[in-house]
Amino acid sequence: MRIYLTGFMGSGKTTVGRLLAERLGCAFVDLDAEVERSAGLAVREIFELRGEAEFRRLESERLEATFALDPVVVATGGGTFAAGGNLAAARGRGLVVWIHPPFAAIVARIGALGKSDRPLFRDEASALALYRSRLPAYRRADLTVEVATGESAEEVAARIVLALPERVCSS
Repeated sequence: MRIYLTGFMGSGKTTVGRLLAERLGCAFVDLDAEVERSAGLAVREIFELRGEAEFRRLESERLEATFALDPVVVATGGGTFAAGGNLAAARGRGLVVWIHPPFAAIVARIGALGKSDRPLFRDEASALALYRSRLPAYRRADLTVEVATGESAEEVAARIVLALPERVCSS
């Protein structure tokens, strides 16, 4: 089984994903890290030097590579499922889980340093507009996990395990 974690930047996909994979006894893939590894550039550099379209192409390519892995937990990028056929492809091959903290909690997590590191988080107003534009894709996830402000990644991972229809990775 493959579990694809989705949600806006700063929602905790990577942190929760690592914990979830550990709890379930399966592999973990961070899609952004895989894109960086394959391109030899940081996400921000890909955006600056090659543009968002090239980043999305690389992201789709790396997502497709996860279809050969089983069992696996994949932390996708915040925009992975916003366009193209990525969401349908992932849903056809696994379970898509939306990690959904309040937007204010996302802004607090990202902080000033994170904003300079994330190419699509220029300021709160533009980030909120981007967040709202991606909500329809996030809402199409198979499972939504509402995250309370202050809830730990361990708690979120535990709640995902409890919500899974079966133990999907380890026997």
